[in-house]
Amino acid sequence: MKNSPPVAGLQIATAAPVRLGSPVPVWLALAAVIVVAANLLAGVTAYVTIELMHGVSPFAEEARAFELSILPYWRCLSYGGGLALAIAYLWPIMRYFRCSAAGTASELVQRRVTNAPAVLAFLGFSLWVASIVLFPVLTILHFGHWSPDLMSQQILGPLVNGFLASTVSYLLVDWLFRAMVTPTVFPQGRIAAVSGSLAPGVRTRLLLFLIAVAFIPLFMLLGLVRAAAVRLEAGRPAAEIVASLATASTITFGIFVALGILLTLVVARSLTLPLGYMAAALKRVQGGDLDVAVAVNSADEVGVLADGVNAMVETLRDRERILLTFGRVVEPSVRDRLLAGGVGVSGELRTASILFCDLRGFTAMAEHTPATEVVASLNEFFTAMTVWVRECGGFVDKFIGDAMLVVFGLFDTGGPDRAARPSGGAGADGDDGAGAALRCALGMHERLVALNLVRAGRGQPPFAVSIGIHCGDVLAGTIGAADRHEYTVIGDAVNVAARLQQLCKEEAQTMLVSDAVYTRARAGGLAVELTRRETVTLRGRREPIGVFQRG
Repeated sequence: MKNSPPVAGLQIATAAPVRLGSPVPVWLALAAVIVVAANLLAGVTAYVTIELMHGVSPFAEEARAFELSILPYWRCLSYGGGLALAIAYLWPIMRYFRCSAAGTASELVQRRVTNAPAVLAFLGFSLWVASIVLFPVLTILHFGHWSPDLMSQQILGPLVNGFLASTVSYLLVDWLFRAMVTPTVFPQGRIAAVSGSLAPGVRTRLLLFLIAVAFIPLFMLLGLVRAAAVRLEAGRPAAEIVASLATASTITFGIFVALGILLTLVVARSLTLPLGYMAAALKRVQGGDLDVAVAVNSADEVGVLADGVNAMVETLRDRERILLTFGRVVEPSVRDRLLAGGVGVSGELRTASILFCDLRGFTAMAEHTPATEVVASLNEFFTAMTVWVRECGGFVDKFIGDAMLVVFGLFDTGGPDRAARPSGGAGADGDDGAGAALRCALGMHERLVALNLVRAGRGQPPFAVSIGIHCGDVLAGTIGAADRHEYTVIGDAVNVAARLQQLCKEEAQTMLVSDAVYTRARAGGLAVELTRRETVTLRGRREPIGVFQRG
């Protein structure tokens, strides 16, 4: 993972993932340097403070000289043994980086990566605790007894500085693993889901940071002052004590200022960078960009939050895919209405304009045309017509073979609760889609001419359509079985439009429009001239209906 977001998607991390197959992983060498340096630093502060804080009795002086004589051997043993134990613990991770392809890491490797900073810090602290046990035992074996004068130099000093070393080791190794190891082992995040994780949370890390940069320096300062007071009471020269105190204080001050700046930058970066990237990701999501992936590089609350952002974005992507798929099966305007809960269980009675459009002679043409070409021709025709229907403000209710049922005015201003109006005249809300339906029918013929020119260039037969339009009351709602239904319109207006289209097809006309549609369209301002013909009595109806035709 990267320092900055790539072009496609937003990725979060502090460094690029290490290349697999390296003989000695870079992160291992850096981790070793961090652990050794932290313990050497603690050793320096321990030496400086113990030199001023150790007991002033003759026995304490002798014990201090004895400690310094065996200290080099203990350092070799502790550093060598500690590094050996650390490598043994990290070996599965090293083997993964050296031998594995960029595949999924095993659960053992994942757990070791998650726990490594804490384990290494605990291992280092254990060696300091071991020295607290070892040196008093060696003192007893060498001198035959032990004295409380040795408390500062053999117990308190190593304990405080050991805690300092382990805290610094943990914070820096944790940052190193977040930057170079975790992104490779956990490319998909979900680090918090690893079982047996010992990674502390944000609160614990902040507490460790506070102890390292605030409490430990204050404790050392208090120890130096009290040790100076003890030496003054013992009759040591004041000038010598003040000089030693000034030197120790200066060294301690310099070390902890530098250490405080370093740890502050590390801890702040581990918190602010991921949060900043997550904020940027959420801003992009808010703007409609779902090509966002926030990298997860920790198992703490920040990592859980990053996982949550990724899960949310993935859910939004799934929702977008569902909406796109749903919008291909159901008209987008209907889809949005269904998802908004605007359709009651019993449907709604409304006034709308219905347009039936059917290809004339297509069945006969399909008999002599390969099936793939038939499907391609239908899709080409329906695509051109559907785009135009939407431009006119209608929606395709359904495709029926080579025909299409189109509805206008169903969702016009007036809202879903607009009551149905008598089908004989225009209402206050407009023409109930009559003008849009008639304009759409005229435009269908124009687009059919352009489509036939393209088909003629490919040597394909031309299309011809018959269109019937009527307006009136319809019942709009979800109709079907309990486990399978569709949103559609039913009612007398739908039946009349279907009968007009059938009559148009039988008489080889291009368009038949009911008197109700023509009257409302003209009243709504549509300038179109159609030819009135004699009233017709449609199948299934007793009353004749006024009809206008074109061609």
